[in-house]
Amino acid sequence: MFKTALQTITWGDPQHHLFDTIFAQAKADGFDAVEIGFRRLGQVTPEAARTLLDAHRLALSASHVGGNLADLAQAEDERSGLSRVLDYLEALDSRYLIYSGLNVSDDEALTEELKRIAAFADQCAARGVQLLFHNHDWEYRNGQHIWRRLLGYGIETLGFAPDLGWAVKGGHRMADLLEEIGARVHMLHFKDFLSWEDGQNTCHLGDGVVDFTPGWEWLATLPDDCDIWITAEQDFAEDNAAACTANADYLRRHLREIIGT
Repeated sequence: MFKTALQTITWGDPQHHLFDTIFAQAKADGFDAVEIGFRRLGQVTPEAARTLLDAHRLALSASHVGGNLADLAQAEDERSGLSRVLDYLEALDSRYLIYSGLNVSDDEALTEELKRIAAFADQCAARGVQLLFHNHDWEYRNGQHIWRRLLGYGIETLGFAPDLGWAVKGGHRMADLLEEIGARVHMLHFKDFLSWEDGQNTCHLGDGVVDFTPGWEWLATLPDDCDIWITAEQDFAEDNAAACTANADYLRRHLREIIGT
């Protein structure tokens, strides 16, 4: 029903030389998969990544790109070759690509970026990959202007990987968010914060200020055959291995409550 994934962002940059260690930790803590930003994942060949994933009996739930999709020089050119990213995902039997960004203040520029997201989503769909939008907090600032524009643009081939922590920090109610996009959610990112202050002051899940109850309640309403990745994401930690273990325990405990095992 539900599968769990670890976002490896906790280990920072660079991290490709740590993949064997990270994957071993993820497997030991009971995760089914890892999610890795492409600027990190792309530092090794698909063959090398496949060998490591198979060795640790893990899947790649998704890769992640960020920034302006049309700016070929941004974020180490990770979007300059979308075809390369899609080839990579195909080699690893991974069918989700997550995009985050859209932090655009000018309305005309926002329209252009929405057009590009639509084109990229169509290009992904043509290759059998689902492009998923991953929010931060800025989409919900200023009366949710960016978020409303995104939903109103009607990109039918776009799915969602909502970050519940960022959404709440931006002022959006978790239950409302999931009601708006529920049928198009393929991943849920759980991220907790030490305080409501601006910034990435992340902490172990359940130790911070975010109340994830609406998210768990929403998951409990889904049918047994639903296909959603439950992803732990902690941007920073003093002890990466301890964070992995704590976040895995949190997810496992709450999943056990809603599936009854």
